[in-house]
Amino acid sequence: MGTIGLMTRIAIVGVLAGSLGLAAGVAASGSVAAAHSSGACATVKVVATPKLNTQAGSTETIQNQVKSCAHALETVQIRQSLSLPGAFNGTFQLAAGRTVVITQQIPYVCCGTYYVTVRVFSTTGQRLDSAQTSWTFA
Repeated sequence: MGTIGLMTRIAIVGVLAGSLGLAAGVAASGSVAAAHSSGACATVKVVATPKLNTQAGSTETIQNQVKSCAHALETVQIRQSLSLPGAFNGTFQLAAGRTVVITQQIPYVCCGTYYVTVRVFSTTGQRLDSAQTSWTFA
């Protein structure tokens, strides 16, 4: 689990740092007054590449794409279920109309089909969207 966790954390920190910088810049520009939850709206897509991975020592790339469909800055919570160690759960601000991509590298583990489910929630706990995919290590 240590390898998965470290690789995942490095990718997530970079993505979230960029997202938070963007959100701070939007808020500082005065175009967004405050974060809100009443009009929370976000969609999520999750992609595993490749679908069939047969190379021992290789990695599977999981992309969690969260897009705001709200009209203002919002705070969203991600809850990920992963059939291997290394699931990501976190909260971050998402600027209106922007997409945040969280990329994870999952080391090859022989053999089987593995699943990932991603759920996005508002700060009030309302589920906004969910997505699921699978891949096979053979």
